[in-house]
Amino acid sequence: MRKAEETGRRIAPQKTVSEILDEIRLTDGYLTALGDVSEDIEHMYESYSKIYFDLKEKATIVTENRKKTLQEIEVRMKAWKTVMKDLLENVSIKYRQILAQTQALGEVNLTNEHDIEAAGLDVLVGFKGSQLVPLDAYTQSGGERSMATISFLLALQQHVQSPFRAVDEYDIHMDPKNRETIGNLLIDSVQGLDSQYLIITPSQVTFAQRDIHIITVQNVRGSSRVREVVD
Repeated sequence: MRKAEETGRRIAPQKTVSEILDEIRLTDGYLTALGDVSEDIEHMYESYSKIYFDLKEKATIVTENRKKTLQEIEVRMKAWKTVMKDLLENVSIKYRQILAQTQALGEVNLTNEHDIEAAGLDVLVGFKGSQLVPLDAYTQSGGERSMATISFLLALQQHVQSPFRAVDEYDIHMDPKNRETIGNLLIDSVQGLDSQYLIITPSQVTFAQRDIHIITVQNVRGSSRVREVVD
């Protein structure tokens, strides 16, 4: 007690003697469990600590690179959206102009613009004063689908750089008036351009006083005969 009093004032105990003894026994148990720890444990700890900090540093670099990549993707997505919207705006205007000659309405929109892999086109059309609806195999008749499809292709192909284009049996379901209208539009679309269309159709083609080359193939008595006409 004398020795304890020399070190300073008596500390008021926070725990009972039995509680302190229990903690001592628990600590002795922990120390006993660690009795067979390898002498290399410090070296192992330092080694794994180095690996941990190296991985942490690499993870930080990867995180930064990911952030920069996402920023680059965002910039490119904005550029892609701008280009696509400008392109489709021009295509939609031309599409409406072509359909207007057949007393129809049309519009082209970009869908899923926030996901480049799921993005697509929404081609809308309305015939005979009806509201714009998606172009599909269930809503329009065969002739209406043919008219809307070729109108969309004509509107789109002003942006296609290929000088040679082919259209097969585009008018198979069209009535004579629409067939003539689209035929003239096909010719007008390449006027003044270094481009040409190859149109294949089983229908009768009559383009009076137009600068075209017609090749007619006819089966006569089991043999094919070819006749060329230049208007």
